Order: sequence, then structure tokens, then C-alpha cells
Amino acid sequence: MDIIRAKMNSDEQMCCDFCKVPVFDYHRHCPRCLYDLCLDCCRDIRRSQTNVVRGEYAESKGPVVETNKDSASDRARLEPSAASVNDKLFPQPIDANDIGIRSLFPTWRVNNDGSITCGPHEAGGCGSSKLVLRRIFKINWIGKLVKSSQEMVNGCKAHDLENGCSSCNDSRRLDSIGRHNFGLSKCSDSDGIDGNSVYSSVLENLKYEGIVHFRKHWINGEPVIIRNAFEPSLSSSWDPLSIWRGIQEIMDEKLDENAIVKAVDCSNQSEVHIKLNQFIKGYSDGHKGEDGKLMMLKLKDWPPVSVLEEFLLCQRPEFIVNFPLVDFIHSKWGFLNLAAKLPPDALQSEVGLKLLIAYGRQQQPGKSDSVTNLMVKMGDVVHMLMHRAEMRYLCPKSLQPERPERIANGMAVHVNAHAPVQNLNLDMGEQSPEHTVSKSWSPSVGSSAELLSSSHSEQPKTNGVERSQPGALWDVFRRQDVPMLNKYLASNWEELTNNSQAMLSVKHPIYDQAVYLREHHKRVLKDQYGIEPRTFEQHIGEAVFIPAGCPYQVKNLQSTVQLALDFLSPESLRESARMGQEIRCLPNHHNAKLKMLEVGKIALYAASSAVKEIQKITLDPKFNRDIRFEDQNLTRAVSENLARVTKQRKVSCG
Repeated sequence: MDIIRAKMNSDEQMCCDFCKVPVFDYHRHCPRCLYDLCLDCCRDIRRSQTNVVRGEYAESKGPVVETNKDSASDRARLEPSAASVNDKLFPQPIDANDIGIRSLFPTWRVNNDGSITCGPHEAGGCGSSKLVLRRIFKINWIGKLVKSSQEMVNGCKAHDLENGCSSCNDSRRLDSIGRHNFGLSKCSDSDGIDGNSVYSSVLENLKYEGIVHFRKHWINGEPVIIRNAFEPSLSSSWDPLSIWRGIQEIMDEKLDENAIVKAVDCSNQSEVHIKLNQFIKGYSDGHKGEDGKLMMLKLKDWPPVSVLEEFLLCQRPEFIVNFPLVDFIHSKWGFLNLAAKLPPDALQSEVGLKLLIAYGRQQQPGKSDSVTNLMVKMGDVVHMLMHRAEMRYLCPKSLQPERPERIANGMAVHVNAHAPVQNLNLDMGEQSPEHTVSKSWSPSVGSSAELLSSSHSEQPKTNGVERSQPGALWDVFRRQDVPMLNKYLASNWEELTNNSQAMLSVKHPIYDQAVYLREHHKRVLKDQYGIEPRTFEQHIGEAVFIPAGCPYQVKNLQSTVQLALDFLSPESLRESARMGQEIRCLPNHHNAKLKMLEVGKIALYAASSAVKEIQKITLDPKFNRDIRFEDQNLTRAVSENLARVTKQRKVSCG
């Protein structure tokens, strides 16, 4: 068919005028009012017509039903053919995520000739013209890409990693590399639900071993912790004041310290405005609201992404170089980050670096916590704890933790929170989870300190240095826990939101990010629903990797600065596509829909990039003398070639 190509610039994004999700290629278009309808909505309309013929009119039309059903089914099969690539990559059960267009607009149906009329006026259309098929990509580009991909795959040998890590499944300790004490890389069984553990490794091991062990856990949708990402003493350069001063040095125009910035009040998740210098001061000293109560705030959208990237390149380049797996996940040149394969001007709001600055403190009765509510992301994310600070607000002296002192340069000074301290017993493995404390640091974390059964509780030292106080407490659920989690949230929505007027507006409440699960909530989930999160603490220099589709929540035990990077790995692509179908059914104003990734577009560009890389290698005379598609070393050669290309990319701050 000669399908007309839609006129779009590379930096433009087309969205369906009904469900508001991004359209990456084929769609239906109204020549009269320019209404655009995605193929998923077209299929919903066709399926609703088929269901009507099969059900409602069965009694009145008698034997005619079979004829109508066949013709309607034939027309319904026409629609997916235009999006066959997406359907084959990410098959969806029929009617699993139907918006219910027929119940909203009963008159919006399929015509006798199989065409679909533009949406009624109530849906934003003209209600008269027939919708015609349009495309965005070049003609036959996808067809050629599928053929090339199949040829590549058929000629390569792949390793099956879906069975996970045998050494971790057997609870065996991994040998230390080179007999040095780099810390324990272990995944051991816990006392809770089977597999309730987290693979944790130190950065030196990861650099030495490569990503194979990491991927054996990642492919199964498991969170991963990478420790010792940088020397803890360097974290002093990551406090908010130092960040603000560093940004001042790279900006052509000086920033106003009295500038108004946005923040989130953790007590009710509302947006507030505050002067930047007041927020920075409150990071360590605390900040009172108009009611005189101490506020728990999280800075929002500061610094801007472009400013942050320049700040990192010019002021903190060593942190980017040593960021765990940065060669694979960087938002622009990470060669296993599928989102990095998009054109440079493509719009993707949820991919890239972010700086997350938030207040925090130990839980106190009757006080609000600094938390990130239970949420789930369509892409992968990694959070690295760069800095933490204990809030020194005016609280009774008897409640303040004693801070050890030592002699330095003839003066008595407070011990740096990240420096090695002798005789500190931070081994929490033998203590009751309800009373996990250190000798020099006594505020109780409460039952939320039920740590994971991993190196965090078994190995308090890394490289002979005592570990610092934790900055954040994480709860991470499994992807397979989501149905039960949604069921629990829906059944207890009023209690969880502390609002008797709160109405559950969606059938997937996990996307609302409206609740934080306390200890008694988690006990109910374990006892009555059979699900339990992986719970662990995060320390300075630790990077927490969360796969797409894994619900998680975070509580700040102190004020923290986190460097976060969103990406999309090949292992998470199918889960991301599944979530995209769920998010499509949310209300059009829903925040999750506004941050939706263009998974189909990302997948196509990533496949195209992979094909080009393999073709380049096989056509390179230096390589093709020794390597062919059937050679098992092809993947290694691709990696080496990409590594060489990566080293050639030099970034300067001239």
C-alpha cells in the first residue's frame, strides 16, 4: 500500500488524540479535522464492535450473528497487521488493557466497509470523516529492519542467562578477587520468602569480572547494589552548598541565591515554594513551616538537567568516570542503554541524570517522615548516595546522638561521618531487627531496619574501613508482586491515604504514588497476601539499581543527596512495553502517562543501532578475516569494538 507519510520534525512527538500516548509510527488520521488515533484505540473500537455482535445482539439476530461475527473479526484482524512489529515483540492478551471506548462513546463504531469514522465531538473529533492510515518512519524501514535482525540473530550464538546465578542460588560465597578484601559479593537466602535477597558487589569486583554476573540477576528483574563506587571522604564535595557554588562557577550568569525553587512537602506530597538558600540551610539545620513545625522537603527539578550535565563534566568528572556501569547505561553514549540509541533531539522526559536532594531524619513518634512514596517506573533507574547529613535542628540535647571526638592537629574535633573510626561495632547481623543500633549512634531505626540478608549485615567493613551511618532505607518489591500489591492497595485505599474522601480512580493504584507502606502494612502483605519486599539500607558510595516494573519506596534516615540515572536495558524492554499498555488505560491527566516512554520507538532505534554495529564489524577487513556470524566470539568482538569507539569520545569543558 502507498501509505502517506505524516509531516513531522525530528524533535516533535505525536500523541493519540484520544488516549494521549505517544505514537511512534502507524496511526489513523482525519484529513478534515487532523484528529490522530493510535492503533491500540482502533483495535479497542473494533473489539468492542465484535463483542457487541457476539453478545448483545445474539438473541435478536439469531443465525445472522455468525456472519456478522466473522466479518467483524476479519476487520479486527486487519488493524494489528499495520502494527505487526509491535505485536510480535510485545504480545498482549486480548482485552487485557481495554479503555472501554464503547461504554464512553456508544456511537463510535466500525463502518460496514471496515473503516473507522473520526471520533465524535465529545471525544475531540469531527464525527464525520473516515480515518485514513498514516506512517511516520520511511516506507519499508521496519520491514527491512526485521529482516536484517532475523539474519543477525540466526547467525549468532546466544547465552541463556534466564536461570539466574547458580552460585548465588546455592548461597555460596564468591571468592575475593586477587585475595584482596574488596568486600563480599554474595546473594544468600533470608529468613523470609525464598529469594528475598539482593546481589551486592563492590565496584572493583565489577570492573574485574565484567557485567556477566550482574546480568544473571538483572535479567530476572532483581535489584542490585554496587558498593564502594567512590571514596567516602570525597562525599564532602556533594553537599548542597558545594553543588550550588560549583554551578555558580560554570554559569555565565550568576545564580540568585534568593531564587524561588519548587519542593515537595513529604507530609502531604504537596508542592511548595522556597528560597534556594533557605532550602540549602535547612538541609542540615532544619526548616520550619508557617505552623512552626519542622518540614521534610524534597527539592524538585533543581538543578536543570542541562546545568547538571555541565556541572558534572566540568566540576565532578571523576564521578561520571567511576559511576557503576556508566559505559553501559549513560543516557547519551551507554551502549546497553536502549534509550541512548534515539536521535539526539528525541523527546524522552524520563531518561537521563537527575540530582535528588531531600531532608531526612530518624523516625520520631508523631513526626512526618521524609519518604518517596511507593512507586513503579517504566524504565530502569540507579540511585547513588553522594552525601548525607544529620539534621541538627534544635531538639532536646538528651535526644541528640553523641558524636565521638578525636584529636587532629592538636584540636578536639568531631569525627567525620565518613572517616574510619576505631572500635565502632556496626555488625547488625547478630542483633534483633527491632533494636539495630551502633554503639556510638543510638537512635532506634525501629522495625524498619530489617535488613536484607546480604553483605550489608554480614560484612560491616569494606577495604578495612568501618561503614558509615546509613542515609536511606529501601523497600523493593518483585515484578510478580504487583497484582497482589494492587489488590491490597485497592482494598485499603482510604486507610492507606488517611483520607475517607479519597477515591480510587484507577484500576492500577500502584501508579498513583500516593502511599508509603509502614511496618504493619508490610506485615499484612506478608501474612495475608504472601508478598514481602527486599529491605536494605543504603550507605555513602552505594549505587542501588532498580529494574523497570519493580515497585519501591524510600525513607531518608538523614538528609541526602542522590545522583540518579534513568535508563532502559534490553532485559527490561518487554516489562516496559507491558507497563505501557497499563499506563495507556490511566486517565489522560495522570502523571504516569505524562512521563511515558516511547518503548516501541526506542526498541526500533536500538535494533537498528545493533544491526549497524554488527554489519560494520563483519565488513571491517581487520575483523572479517577471523570472524563470521557463526563464530561464538562475535559478541566479544562487538564489545571490544564499541569499547574502542567509546574511548575516542573526548568531552572538554572549553
